[in-house]
Amino acid sequence: MANDDTLAQALASVRQQRETLETEFERVGGELSKLRLAERSLASIVDGTPMDNELADDQPRRRRASSGGDQPQASRGPRRPRANSAKGRLKTLLDEAGSEGLTHAEIAEHLTDVAASTLNTYLSMMVTSGELERHGDKYRAGAPAADAQDEDAAEDNPDDTERAETAQ
Repeated sequence: MANDDTLAQALASVRQQRETLETEFERVGGELSKLRLAERSLASIVDGTPMDNELADDQPRRRRASSGGDQPQASRGPRRPRANSAKGRLKTLLDEAGSEGLTHAEIAEHLTDVAASTLNTYLSMMVTSGELERHGDKYRAGAPAADAQDEDAAEDNPDDTERAETAQ
């Protein structure tokens, strides 16, 4: 009888491990599909070639407005991060942190659903573009380019600052 209990426990353990692995396999399979799609899309852009038809079959069909001559084509305008995107939440988080800023570790604690490599990429791109400033190991929201130039000019010549304030 003891042998039957041991076998039953082993069977239960194997079933639990199989279920865990199947769940992980489905998650990894989904991530792999996303990466393949991203790779194909980027290769299409970099190489300047049209995307494969099999890629179009993988994607859900989107309805597009007819391109009739009587309807004006609307433009989305400049792209900014959406508030619910990882990049948008990163920008909001650093805006709220103020001039104190946050370290990479503190940012990672707040954005637990963002992969480390994605976070590194966003921080690097945003520092390069001037959206963020990096001071040592702290990141903080960057000043808009026009404001930064105005501040630099004011520091260079205080007399100009007084004239500008008087003019306003």
